[in-house]
Amino acid sequence: MTEKHVLGGRTFLSVSESTVEHDLYFHALVGRAGLRFEKGDEESPEDFAARILDELVQSGQTLDLLGCLLVPEDVGVDGWTPEEARKTSAFIGQLRGEADKARVRSLVLSLLIGFFGCGLASVWTSPRSSSSRPAADMGANLPSATATAAGPVS
Repeated sequence: MTEKHVLGGRTFLSVSESTVEHDLYFHALVGRAGLRFEKGDEESPEDFAARILDELVQSGQTLDLLGCLLVPEDVGVDGWTPEEARKTSAFIGQLRGEADKARVRSLVLSLLIGFFGCGLASVWTSPRSSSSRPAADMGANLPSATATAAGPVS
C-alpha cells in the first residue's frame, strides 16, 4: 500500500515502486548531495544519522530528494516524472506553516531511515565499489529508490 503524506493541504504519495528513470534520477540526486553512507568506527548510530542529515541539508538537495520520493496523489505514482519531481520540490519549498515545516522535517528523517534500511549506499554513490566492478556488472543489483520506510505524516 502506498503511504500518504499531507503537506500544505495537498496529499502526496510515497513512490513505492520506482521505474528505471526514477532510480537513475534518485541516484543522481544522492550523488550530487555527496551523501556518505559509511558509518565511522567511532560514530554512534545517533551521530551517524545526524551527520547524514547535516550532509543532506548542507548539499542543498533536500527539497529535490523529497520531490523525487513523493508525488501528488492526483498525479499518482505511475505519473511520476522528473518534471513532477521538480514541481513537488517547488511546492514543498514554498510551505510556510509551522505544522507543515514540522511534517517536512519528520518526513526527511523518515526518508533517511528508509535509505539505511534499503541499503542505498550502492555502486551509484560509492566510488570504491563502482571503480572495481566491470561496467556490465554495474546496476545488476541496484536497490530501487523507494520511500516505503517513510511513515505517513498528517
